[in-house]
Amino acid sequence: MKPELDETVQADRTPALDETQPAPTAPLGSATATRATGVTKSLAAGLPAGKQLGHFRIERPLGAGGMGEVYLATDLALDRAVAVKVLPDELTDHPKRRERMIREARAQARVTHPHVAHMYFIGEDGGRLYLAMEYLAGKTLAERLDEGPLPVDEALALIRAAALGLREAQRSGFTHRDVKPSNLMVDGHGVLKLLDFGLAAGRDDAGVEAGATGPVAQTSFAGTPLYMAPEQARGEPIDFRADIYALGATLYHLVSGKPPFQADSVEELFSLHATAARPAVPRRGIPRTQSGAVDALVGKMMAARPEDRFASYDELLRAIELASASHTRPAGFWVRSIAVFVDLIAVLIVSVLVETVFVKALDTDGLEISMSEILPVLGLYSALAIGRWGRTFGKAVFELEVVDVDTGHKPPWPRAIRRALVLYGPPGALAWLADAFDALDENLLHAIAGGLSGVLVFAAFALLLYASARVSGKRTWWDRSAGTMVRYRTTRTSTL
Repeated sequence: MKPELDETVQADRTPALDETQPAPTAPLGSATATRATGVTKSLAAGLPAGKQLGHFRIERPLGAGGMGEVYLATDLALDRAVAVKVLPDELTDHPKRRERMIREARAQARVTHPHVAHMYFIGEDGGRLYLAMEYLAGKTLAERLDEGPLPVDEALALIRAAALGLREAQRSGFTHRDVKPSNLMVDGHGVLKLLDFGLAAGRDDAGVEAGATGPVAQTSFAGTPLYMAPEQARGEPIDFRADIYALGATLYHLVSGKPPFQADSVEELFSLHATAARPAVPRRGIPRTQSGAVDALVGKMMAARPEDRFASYDELLRAIELASASHTRPAGFWVRSIAVFVDLIAVLIVSVLVETVFVKALDTDGLEISMSEILPVLGLYSALAIGRWGRTFGKAVFELEVVDVDTGHKPPWPRAIRRALVLYGPPGALAWLADAFDALDENLLHAIAGGLSGVLVFAAFALLLYASARVSGKRTWWDRSAGTMVRYRTTRTSTL
């Protein structure tokens, strides 16, 4: 794999509709990026220590690339460390390079969010264009990857933080266009920061108001081939879903230790992204009941067609949280079984009390409660309680809740009813048939129907045990059919 496949490339786009090939010009960034901007190429000759640009005093170089020399500097006005990016001398009179640097400063300054590196200032001193940004004493994810793949929950937490920053960029009217490990940094406080808005495309570029969410035309071919969405590589208009694709490719890289596709040429790499089947996320160190969710998450983020990806960052954040054990802890066999037993006891007690009242009122002899009565009542109770509160009494006792996997909230009534019907309907119907056959003195049919009802009850527990051990999210077939899951209660939200 050629090194430039991991580097940002940019070429001015000509009017030709079929032009899709890059023409790299002094690419920025490698897998070991600097602390401030993702640039690691050494400075052949740069600004000396003590040199002042405006009210910033240069302390030492951090790195350099074709689009900028980066220095650690002191903000003399506020007495703080900053990273100063300076346009190289040979590009000082290059209008497009100046425009890109100004666009980077303005885009990054407009996006105010804890997960986006802050832009402080842009200025010119002696004909030298420079910008000052937040100095981050930490490591980029590319540097972290030099040490090997990341634990899956840590990777999901970092990708979630990046998605929050990108969501704010979208709200500000920008698509980043260059999401990759070297543009994501974890600072000294463990906070992920989104870097380098030099390729950001905004609706303002086309004269449309900021904050609009429609696609933007690409005025230049730009991005990083290893992580670039197919439509971005083709030069088509793009929106936030191109960033979601790159974020998905980054997530794959973080958990597997390598990019999803590798090739010897940019053209071959673009072809793989557009047409090849994405390799499955390796199970290395990922629990069996979590690996399927992570693989499905990456698969949807990296769908070849934009319309098959997540329709919003909120939807993406919910999916990340559902796949992450630190946000969503699915309930397993024992706690769910005991919760059902508690519900059964509660329903039995209520049924006995109700039937006792009727027995006395009707002055009849005996008290009898059959499975044909209990199972429908249990199903009705489950549908009503989950549809209203998202949990039954038994689940509330053990701090469990039933949630809609699409929203992360309690299921709507149709899903709550479907879940109860699938779980309690078949054994309840067979128990009712057994009683009907018993009344008709059809002993054989009574025994068959009653036996099948018992088998279905036992099978439900067996399927719960299987799902708890092997199925993604520990979701049973009745949960999958209703689009729900059972998890420990959480108050976490995606509102940051």
